[in-house]
Amino acid sequence: MTALTSQQAEWRARAWTAYPPILTLSGAGRDADVVFRSPTVCGADMVVPHAWGIRICAGDSTPDPADAAAAIAWCRHRDAGHGWFVSGPAARADDWPGLEVGDGSGVFATDATVAAAFPLVVPDGVTLEHAPSLGDVRAAYGGWMDDHPLADLLVTADDLAHPDRAFVVAHVDGEPVGCAFVWWGEGTAYLSGIGVVERLRGRGIGNALTTAAAQVGATRPGTDVVWMFATPEGAALYDRMGFVLVDREVLLRPR
Repeated sequence: MTALTSQQAEWRARAWTAYPPILTLSGAGRDADVVFRSPTVCGADMVVPHAWGIRICAGDSTPDPADAAAAIAWCRHRDAGHGWFVSGPAARADDWPGLEVGDGSGVFATDATVAAAFPLVVPDGVTLEHAPSLGDVRAAYGGWMDDHPLADLLVTADDLAHPDRAFVVAHVDGEPVGCAFVWWGEGTAYLSGIGVVERLRGRGIGNALTTAAAQVGATRPGTDVVWMFATPEGAALYDRMGFVLVDREVLLRPR
């Protein structure tokens, strides 16, 4: 990574400050014990059969050793054999002794005023729904992941009703073919769940969904940073749109 400007460094700090409390939104409408909260570490169990379903994060701060130990013990207790991980900046990997470094993603961010002005180009034949039904969100999410049962577990009616969540679904000929999610926290808008069914990729639908979600997130009063985690496959698109790579996330797993 190249050196960050002072503004980009601020975006980075804001993203990592926001992520731990945003994680706890995953527990909306579920049993209280699927969320972990302590003064320096937050976490959530999405209750899905995947290693990324249980995760904790301390942001860009050094976790209190007692909090870190309690969070790891909570992960081990919640684990049903699928695994778990700690999400955090690469620079903080040494704060979690006994864990090994796995894969990660880029952290992309921009100012909310920039995101609000992204040009929205919707391809011909595509419509964007900003108040989708639960069924359409699940169909779109499950379609691009090629895993409808998982989408049914990950998205609940409480998620759609939560005041700090928003969803955009793309339709082609009435069929839900892609989606994007917005999570608000700590004055930021975090974008996730962005994807399009494989047969329709490369047609600008993902760009339209990302732009629409960024605009939704950016225009909420009190929001001044829009950010996301991005795989290498999505990084080129987000860079072209105006997002900036501000950090690298690492996933720390039990050995």
